[in-house]
Amino acid sequence: MLRFFRCLIAVAVLSVTVLSGCASQEKLTAEAVGCGTREVSIIPSRFSRMGSETAWCASCQGKVYRCATNAKRDRVECQQSREGDGCGG
Repeated sequence: MLRFFRCLIAVAVLSVTVLSGCASQEKLTAEAVGCGTREVSIIPSRFSRMGSETAWCASCQGKVYRCATNAKRDRVECQQSREGDGCGG
């Protein structure tokens, strides 16, 4: 029985560790453009309509950004949106 509880605790700790590593699009955008996470809004775009998790459009402080990340979500790049880039800038 003790072995079962140790296993259960190990699974719970591993789950929390894995899940906490996932950064939201809002957090990634905020870090890339220097806004607060609560100031960032993910906006509807062709990327979200296609179901993309690695490219998105966001707004912060009156500006619209086109952002992209790698599959690991450990790097992100955001640029101010321009006309025709899919964010409606």
